[in-house]
Amino acid sequence: MRFVIALILAGLIASQIQASPRSDYMIHCLGCHTMTGGGMPPEVPAFDESLGHIVGVPGGRAYLIQVPGASQSLLNDEHLADVLSWLLTEFVGEHLPQDFKNFSADEVAKYRSITLTNPAIIRDELLSKL
Repeated sequence: MRFVIALILAGLIASQIQASPRSDYMIHCLGCHTMTGGGMPPEVPAFDESLGHIVGVPGGRAYLIQVPGASQSLLNDEHLADVLSWLLTEFVGEHLPQDFKNFSADEVAKYRSITLTNPAIIRDELLSKL
């Protein structure tokens, strides 16, 4: 019974929080990536400067959308685009390409249906292109 009450209260609190990329990150991503973006290496990589470089190589933006935590999240395409843009700016902003553009809902919709089965291998391939 306490569990049910806790779920109801959590739902009520969450419904009162105005959605923002930061709050969506806290609700949907923080558990694995932590508040500082430190992740839980090696399974959940940290948001470090390599992420800023990955987004600038061919296939890098699609990769970020297709990692399981993003592609399978409960966020709609627009909110996922906002969270990805926010986390890149927040955690690796100084390492982003000069021509970096925020993700769009259309871009997320285009790539999201493909979930990577081994994102670590793809990440290493993308990093090797640097």
